[in-house]
Order: sequence, then C-alpha cells, then structure tokens
Amino acid sequence: MSSDSEDPSKGVKAWEARRKEWTTPNQYYLDHTEQITIESKKYEPIIRNEAQRIAIYKQLVYKRQVFRNPIPVKYIIPILVTGWQEDGLWPKGMIVQDKSD
Repeated sequence: MSSDSEDPSKGVKAWEARRKEWTTPNQYYLDHTEQITIESKKYEPIIRNEAQRIAIYKQLVYKRQVFRNPIPVKYIIPILVTGWQEDGLWPKGMIVQDKSD
C-alpha cells in the first residue's frame, strides 16, 4: 500500500529536478554568454570595495531604492552579506562560498 504521497524520496527527487533546472543554463544565456560576461565585469570593481558595498546596501535596504537594471545574484550576495555584517545580522569573518557544489 504505497502511494506517491507516502514515498519519502518524492521531496528529494522534486528538489533535485528543480535544482537541475536552476543550475542548467537556459538558451538565452547560452546565446548571449559573451555579452553577459562583458556586462557582468562592470560590477566586479564595485564588489571589491567594501565602502561601495555598504553604500549600495543602504540604498537598497534603508532607502528602498531599486536598480535600474537587473544585477546578477552573484554580485548582490556580497553586498547583502556586507550590509548584514554592518547591521550585526551576519557574523564578521564568516565566509560566503562562491559555489554550493
């Protein structure tokens, strides 16, 4: 007497399928990889500067301003972590992994 709702691995299988979708580049990305790489590089100097990360965090969180253009998540995470550290919500010195794999 087993059904899909009783299958304990159903959730894991669903998560693995969803993760595969998230981590597999879509066709737009594959077609525009070079352009996306060039556009993304403009954010790297900002991310390296802690004062700029804090200023951006304050604009986003305290002033509720939004970016004019979408920013890749990999550049937003360091901004958030820096802001959270300033606010005491993230332990200083804790490292954020670049990849979860």
